Amino acid sequence: MNTYFLFTVNSINNARHILFLALLFIWLFIWLFLGLSPTYAAEEKQLNQTQKDFLESYEALKKGDILDNSALEDYILYPYLEYQLILQHTRLTPDKTLKSYIQRYANSPMAEKLWTIWLGRLVMRKQWQKVIDFSKKDTGGIAARCYYLEASIQQSLAENDKNHDLAKHLKNAKTLWLSPRRRPATCNSLFKLLKQKGHINADAYWRRIALAMDKGKTRLARDLAAHLDSDDQQRVKLWIQLRKNPEKALKENSLLTKQDKSTKSLSAKTSLEKNKQLIVYGVKRLARKKTDLAKTLWAEFQKKYTFSLEQKGEVQSYLGVRDALDHSPYALRALASIPSQNRSEDATVWMARMAIRQGDWQKFLDAYRSMKPEQQQRDVWRYWQAHALSRSGSQKKANSLFKELASDASFYGFLSADRLKSGYQRLLQEPKDWSPCTAKIASLESIKRAVELFKIGKPGLAKKEWFWTLKHLNKQGVLAAAAYAMQIKQPFLSILTVAKTRDWNQVELRFPLQYRQLVESSALKHRIPPAWVYGIMRRESAFDAKIVSSAKAQGLMQVLPSTARGVARKLGITDHSKSDLLVPEKNANIGSAYLSGLLKKFKGNFVKATAAYNAGPSRVSKWAPDFTIDAPRWVESIPFTETRKYVRAVMAYTTIYDHKLHHKQGKNLPLSKRLK
Repeated sequence: MNTYFLFTVNSINNARHILFLALLFIWLFIWLFLGLSPTYAAEEKQLNQTQKDFLESYEALKKGDILDNSALEDYILYPYLEYQLILQHTRLTPDKTLKSYIQRYANSPMAEKLWTIWLGRLVMRKQWQKVIDFSKKDTGGIAARCYYLEASIQQSLAENDKNHDLAKHLKNAKTLWLSPRRRPATCNSLFKLLKQKGHINADAYWRRIALAMDKGKTRLARDLAAHLDSDDQQRVKLWIQLRKNPEKALKENSLLTKQDKSTKSLSAKTSLEKNKQLIVYGVKRLARKKTDLAKTLWAEFQKKYTFSLEQKGEVQSYLGVRDALDHSPYALRALASIPSQNRSEDATVWMARMAIRQGDWQKFLDAYRSMKPEQQQRDVWRYWQAHALSRSGSQKKANSLFKELASDASFYGFLSADRLKSGYQRLLQEPKDWSPCTAKIASLESIKRAVELFKIGKPGLAKKEWFWTLKHLNKQGVLAAAAYAMQIKQPFLSILTVAKTRDWNQVELRFPLQYRQLVESSALKHRIPPAWVYGIMRRESAFDAKIVSSAKAQGLMQVLPSTARGVARKLGITDHSKSDLLVPEKNANIGSAYLSGLLKKFKGNFVKATAAYNAGPSRVSKWAPDFTIDAPRWVESIPFTETRKYVRAVMAYTTIYDHKLHHKQGKNLPLSKRLK
């Protein structure tokens, strides 16, 4: 660093020079080491005066201040200033101003929000026909839906039910109310109307409480219970206790065992059924942590109560799944013993997974045949159906299924192609030229606003504009938008955009070669395949270097700060800080080093190392069987849904990136060669 100075400390002979040198060193320290890099300064300089003026006005409006914005009227983001002004003074905004904004900026998410406010005004004035006329299908969310249904019901009632849609509207309104989650206050008048007409009674409240409890919404359940009689309120209290401490609540079950002869609003039979419903719930909750105790208590309750076949199937299914998640050798037999008509969907799926893990292909086929048609069509079950048919001698039918699957750029598609030795035809296709379509996307006003919002550092607003636009495009339009996102250097946005179409074979749009030099240098440094680093990075962050998860994992490879500290110590990095994880080079270095360590720990097993990157090494060691099985079979029995999907995705992504990086040299590996 001394080469940058024309003088040394010894040449300084006065206090002014000493002060100047000290300030210079402090500035350099902040600039180089505390992350205030020149890129941020460059971004600031790139803003022109109009952009700066807009940001100043926008922030002022959010605080309630008003600046003179007349000079910005021709700026593409001027609608946001008008919008903020209306939001700050909604009650004082005249109808004319509100309607004018909605008409001028109809193709914007802001207009949609104000349109909902406009509908609310019409509802307050009981202008029911206008509400119906101005309502739009599938637009405006729950609040707008409530406004429309209230207006439709009121209008039908005013016409003495000459409108035969009244019953349909009442049914739709009740369906909207019957939710495990709270509804906005704007729906209250609709629900009050429903209750007045007798469509929300005690049974309906009980049903909604059950939905809320299944989702863990205990506060909503408690609030809903206020509309029930005292006995049912006590039951809801017990229900909540069963969620929090099922063992204690089940053992101290005076309410569950007493004979309810004094119930005024419910028959003794109905009370008994509700008690059984609570027992089923409590046993399932207990089984989450103490499966064996849950089995014991369930057996005791069956001596006291006569449960229906459906209830028995529900509990047995749940207990069987808990055993399967623990990889109990008896889980498959227990799940297979439940009549298919009483076995839960989850239990059938885990019966299939345990059959795969244990290699019982006949039981797998039994489970497959009892799945619902839409479940059977998932690639995972089609692949294992083909595998089971192959093992049972039906090779021709199996190969036909493998051939269908091999056309997909997916985990099972690649495994199927490997079985047929047909190569990855999907990856060999020439990429489509989207330029004629992207020009049309770029011309849309909402997309122009989104691009400008990205430029001025408002990615949250930009994404709202972007995804609002996607709702109004067909599939080809959405894919063109994804291609345009690539053009404006927003790979994260492109990946999320393609996902809206669920067209997983759009390889070029879903798997960009971002940070190539960084990925290859980090992989080389830590002696792991760059395609694997790419696979992890693509799954973890979709190349958003600034992303932070709810678990506080950060950056390109979503490294936890605690993990990063340990890896940094091993690498001899003494000046590591939490903010380093948001620097691409440092994140890739730490993440690749951690991956390399996991690969060594699991003796070169990419599947186990990948699972460990997601779920932690100790869990993966616990999940390992005491016998040898193929990696794909082991993957299917991973207890964590997130980790199971993660491993499949990363292995497929690794295969795709390996093809992109090495196919021309003939050095890419088939997926099955990377699986132990």
